[in-house]
Amino acid sequence: MRPVDGAAFASGPIDVAAKAPEGAHLELDGKAAEGAQVEQPFPGVLHAKLAAEPGEHVVALVWPGGRAQVRVFVGDNPPDGFKPFHTHPPPDGIDCAQCHGLSRRGRFRFQGDCFACHTDEQFTAKHPHAKHVLEQCGMCHNAHGSTADALQLYPRETACRQCHSL
Repeated sequence: MRPVDGAAFASGPIDVAAKAPEGAHLELDGKAAEGAQVEQPFPGVLHAKLAAEPGEHVVALVWPGGRAQVRVFVGDNPPDGFKPFHTHPPPDGIDCAQCHGLSRRGRFRFQGDCFACHTDEQFTAKHPHAKHVLEQCGMCHNAHGSTADALQLYPRETACRQCHSL
């Protein structure tokens, strides 16, 4: 689910994207997210913009037999444990279908090509490997957003250890 736990936003709304089992719904602070702009761009996926007043909140994805939740903060001066959440800045006019689609089995999956927007020069300036080695950008980056620099999932040392023993 996006955003990640401990995400801080300067202002609302809270933009939520999640893989959602059948019958799932979103809650904000324990209440159904009524009046929110909730859409289902693909089967099994929810996208919503939740209006939230300044302060700490709990965003939950609830489904029969399960629940996933994250703590978020909206407003200036987030308390300890919260970090600014940075989203991947898609250009205007780009939507989920630019990078995602349905597989032949009807499953939602990434089908985009990060290099359709990011140039070889940008990539090689920051990465020690040729791009064919790291074509799975999602091994290290979360394109939907992160509280870490460069939308990273891990610190650089941890990312390198996924393939290398240091």
